[in-house]
Amino acid sequence: ANTYVQGLLDASYLGEISTDYLKVTEYADREAAEADYESYMAQEAEDLLSYLIVSKPTQAVTQRAQEVIRAIYSHAQYTVAPAEELENGDVTVDVTISPMEFPSLLSDEELLEIRDQLYQAAGVRSDDTSGLTDEEYQALNEEYANALLDRIEAQLPQLVYGKSLTIPLQLENKGGYYSLEETGLQAVDLVMLDYSGQFA
Repeated sequence: ANTYVQGLLDASYLGEISTDYLKVTEYADREAAEADYESYMAQEAEDLLSYLIVSKPTQAVTQRAQEVIRAIYSHAQYTVAPAEELENGDVTVDVTISPMEFPSLLSDEELLEIRDQLYQAAGVRSDDTSGLTDEEYQALNEEYANALLDRIEAQLPQLVYGKSLTIPLQLENKGGYYSLEETGLQAVDLVMLDYSGQFA
């Protein structure tokens, strides 16, 4: 169970897929596990762009966001405690997470400041882009997204962690391999990258 949980977290957040982990999962091969990591990072990059208020990102911006989110998650910190077996054969594993505080990479104030500076330089108000053509708006939107992503990347060495939180994960024994309750992983996800600073 420990190999599974440690392996799952390493595979999901760091893209590190161990042979031991593959042995205790249903994955047919390493490629399948890598594909899951890629699609998870793509989803996380979408969430990042959504948080940054980047609408209709171009392919280039989406690609860049995926690189930045991978870089952020490479700093993930968590420890997996020894598994405890329950009476019904299922097990519970405590995962202690040091939440990555997103505001230490980019505060709301900095986000608005960067946006206002770019819009001002383009001669438009950030709350009124009606005078722009679709192409002009798209170009400005791309410039805005890249400015934010550059800022986040530059701040990564200053990443701050919040107060450690322990989340119990319950695994069902499927006879030979374990299945993790979805809600447990969602709870880990909410804590790992703390956008709002609530765990600071």
